[in-house]
Amino acid sequence: MWLFCKSGFFSAVRHATVPQTIHLRARFAGDLERLCAKHGIDPAGIEETPDGDYRFRMNLGREVWARVVAKEAKDIDYTNFKDAVHDGTVRDEAYLAVWAELRRGQEGGR
Repeated sequence: MWLFCKSGFFSAVRHATVPQTIHLRARFAGDLERLCAKHGIDPAGIEETPDGDYRFRMNLGREVWARVVAKEAKDIDYTNFKDAVHDGTVRDEAYLAVWAELRRGQEGGR
């Protein structure tokens, strides 16, 4: 599952050896910390993996992850996501590139 929200961009998958656990990954520094701060999660489990596909990672129980996703959905306070996350950073450019690629797909491109 990919989650794009005001807290950041996350990839959530089942942990490879602990099926009850969600392995949560992020590409941008600060995204996991911001998510933890918003949801009262201890950030001590965040690991940096410079050579990994996703540079930042942590593990969460499935119920914790479900509460995080539900709260992110309930906290939507914007009418335009791109405007809500626009901050002029590399993350901003990445979000816009994803949006543009998906729009091209919608219009029958590539």
